Amino acid sequence: MNTTLQLETILRLEKNAHLLENFVNAGFSDADLGKLTDANLIQMGVQKMGDRRRLLAALAEGAQDGKSILPPPMPSATAEHPHISRTGLPFVPIPGFKTLACVWPLRVCDYRIYCDERGLPFPDQQNPTGETHPVVNVSWRDAIEFCLWLTLEERAAGLMAEDQFFRLLTDLEWSAAMGLPNEPEASPAERSKKIPGYPWGNAYPPPQGFGNYDQSLNVDPHSFTSPVDAFAPNHLGIYDLSGNVWEWCMDNYSASRKYHTMRGGSWDIVGHALMSSARNANDPDSKGASIGLRIAWSSQDFTPEEKA
Repeated sequence: MNTTLQLETILRLEKNAHLLENFVNAGFSDADLGKLTDANLIQMGVQKMGDRRRLLAALAEGAQDGKSILPPPMPSATAEHPHISRTGLPFVPIPGFKTLACVWPLRVCDYRIYCDERGLPFPDQQNPTGETHPVVNVSWRDAIEFCLWLTLEERAAGLMAEDQFFRLLTDLEWSAAMGLPNEPEASPAERSKKIPGYPWGNAYPPPQGFGNYDQSLNVDPHSFTSPVDAFAPNHLGIYDLSGNVWEWCMDNYSASRKYHTMRGGSWDIVGHALMSSARNANDPDSKGASIGLRIAWSSQDFTPEEKA
């Protein structure tokens, strides 16, 4: 049976992944890599001569090698040099995982682009806010829809491999981003508040200027949300893991599968709910003025990395 794995990979590497359907509909497959001509590429929609020459060379090389071409790896990134998505979102590694985390919660300006392009009403922010504040009043299902849309946009631009995608962080990825040690419990509900301590240390309340918390604590000047980079990032280059908005995670909260997990606390939270290991739970259709999201760049293989 003819396959298109190599053809698809070459098109993706050459930033022409959006044309794969044209090649498939015309009956081309991996068996035709060395047979395609300039005229064929024009018919497939490759308009620029320079693009056709590069693609013809890549196709000929793929045919000559006679071996499978590996799909592109996950983007490389460090805390000092994040990987930047097409829409300007920075991503950094999560220790122990192959996943990359966005350095801040999704902003008003990011979600506004999504709503405008899809013709959706922008959610009511309920309080005065700014373009670089985290978007709120977004349900778990809304967050998943945003991730699906952004995945298709990044792939269409040839900037994301077909086995990669955007999603929410898992509960354990979120813990790793926070710097928590291993949590062996089976569910977020069982892990919640098991490990003592807060993002700033063992003592409560939080110190002045550490994050955006309830106004009764008198530790920050914000009465609602704050810009996502208003406070210093952690050692991984990640902002706002404590306070500002609750962040949806992929996981169900418990075995009942009725609720989904949220992490991080928010601008209207005090007490033990601000512990690093604290979890919250809510219905996947719930929205609120203190509920936002953070996204991850993932692949089909996002299992924890083997430790040497």
